[in-house]
Amino acid sequence: MSEISVPQKFRQGEGVHIALIGMSGAGKSFWSKKMEDQGYRRYSCDDMIAERLGPELQKNGKTTLNLAKWMGEPYAKDYPEAEALYLELESAVIAQICDDLEHCSQMDKPVVVDTTGSLIYLKKTLLKRFRNLTRTVHLNLPEEKHEELFEAYLLDPKPVIWKGKYLPLQGESPQNALSRCYRELLSFRNERYDLNSDIVLDYSFHHCPDTGVKEVLESVGKRSKS
Repeated sequence: MSEISVPQKFRQGEGVHIALIGMSGAGKSFWSKKMEDQGYRRYSCDDMIAERLGPELQKNGKTTLNLAKWMGEPYAKDYPEAEALYLELESAVIAQICDDLEHCSQMDKPVVVDTTGSLIYLKKTLLKRFRNLTRTVHLNLPEEKHEELFEAYLLDPKPVIWKGKYLPLQGESPQNALSRCYRELLSFRNERYDLNSDIVLDYSFHHCPDTGVKEVLESVGKRSKS
């Protein structure tokens, strides 16, 4: 594939940087890495969180899998403590990225931020600051894909912040409760992602085999959320 030049509109001082938001598995890492190949400076929030947790979470495999093992399922005894620490570190990571974007006026590369699925739980002041510095792009997942996403979550676990959305029914097995509550969590989050985005890219577009990074960047540059 031939390389494309980074659009001038995305350079520091002449446009905006990009933040990809959405549920884990939506394609944020895929597209942010494609943009990195085209000259963007990439921030991976999960990698930055893992780095703050310690070197053991950066070794032996995927960062997201190691984070998922560390965090555990929502019914695990130590989950609430891990969830709170993860969110605290996520806030610190987003604040660091904001500092970089505000103070590095000579930055010669546009930035793409591969956010976590729990970005929407940040304090409103921090989220507003972050959104003022980036163009926030929601990679939408339609409801009919929620079952597929849950199956992918079981096969390739990722850290999930539940924030009280794991509510098993009386007599319900942990596995059945996880399946039901995960779908409810997806629906809840999709609405919040839409509310906190500048642009929504439809699943049919960002998962189409014919869509390349050039088309995604052009769409981000031209479109605004109605």
